[in-house]
Amino acid sequence: MYSQVASISAPVFILVIIGFIIAKFNIELPQKTLGFLLTHIGSPCLIFYILASTKPNINILIEIGIAAILVTFLASVISFILLKIRKEKISPYFSCLIHPNSANLALPLSILTYGEKGLLYAIPYYVFIAFSQNTIGYAVILGSLNLYTFLYHPVFIMSILGCLVMFMDISIYKSILTTTKFLGDIVIPLSLLLLGYSLSNVNIGNLKKACFYSLARIIIGTISGLLTIYLLNLSNAKAGVVMIMAIMPVAILNYIFSVQTNKDPETVGGLVVVSTIMTLLILPIILGLILNFYPLS
Repeated sequence: MYSQVASISAPVFILVIIGFIIAKFNIELPQKTLGFLLTHIGSPCLIFYILASTKPNINILIEIGIAAILVTFLASVISFILLKIRKEKISPYFSCLIHPNSANLALPLSILTYGEKGLLYAIPYYVFIAFSQNTIGYAVILGSLNLYTFLYHPVFIMSILGCLVMFMDISIYKSILTTTKFLGDIVIPLSLLLLGYSLSNVNIGNLKKACFYSLARIIIGTISGLLTIYLLNLSNAKAGVVMIMAIMPVAILNYIFSVQTNKDPETVGGLVVVSTIMTLLILPIILGLILNFYPLS
C-alpha cells in the first residue's frame, strides 16, 4: 500500500515543485493565458471525453452530484457557525472554507488514485464546485451574482454536450474523441505546474489567521465528507473520490476574487498557500487512509 501511495503522491509533489522552481528562477509563465487554456479548453475537453467515451451510468452521476451538494451544504453550515463564533466577517472566508481546490489538485489525485473510474466520479463533483464557486463564491466575495456568464462557460456547455452524447448513445467520430483526449491531457501536468508557480507568488499575509482557517478547511472538509459518505452509504472508489474532493485545500480562485474586491487579499493568499502546503505535507497519510478504508474495488 505504501508503494501505491508513493506512486500517487510523488508525481504531484514533483510537478508542484517544478512549478515553484520555475517561478524562483524568474521564468515568466503567462498565468492568464495558461489559466484560460485550462478552464476554457483543457477541462471542458476532458469532461466531454470522459462522458462521451466511457458512457457512465446516470445513477452514478446523480449520486456523486448529490454527494457534492451535501458536502458543500454541510461545510457551509459548519463554516457559518465557526465564523459567527469567531465574530468574523462572512466575506471572504466563507467561500474559502466551503470551496476546495477541486480542479488542479483534486482531479489529478482522483485519476492517480482510482484511474479513469476516479475521474468519472470526480467530474460531476468538479462541475458542481465550479458552478458553486463562480456563483455563490463570486457573490459572497465580490458582492454580485452573474449566473448567465457561467451558463455560457465551456465547462457547462461541454458537460451538457457530453451528457447528451452519453444519454442518447450518439456515435462520435474517433478524430473528435482523440482531439478532446489530447486537449484534456494537458489538465493534470499544467494545472499542477501552475499551482506550484502560483504558490510562490502569493503573499502569506496574516500567518496566524491563515494557519487557523487552513486547518479549519481540512477539518471541515473531513467532517463533511465522512458525514456524506455515511448518509449516502457510499463505498470503495466513490467514497474515496468524495473524500479526496472534500478534503482539498482552499481554491486559488478565492484569492483572485479577494484581490479584485480588495477584501483581505493577503490573508486569503495566506490561506491558499498554507492550506495547500499543509495538504501536500500530509498527502501520503491522507491517501494511505483513503485507500485503506475505500479501496478501488
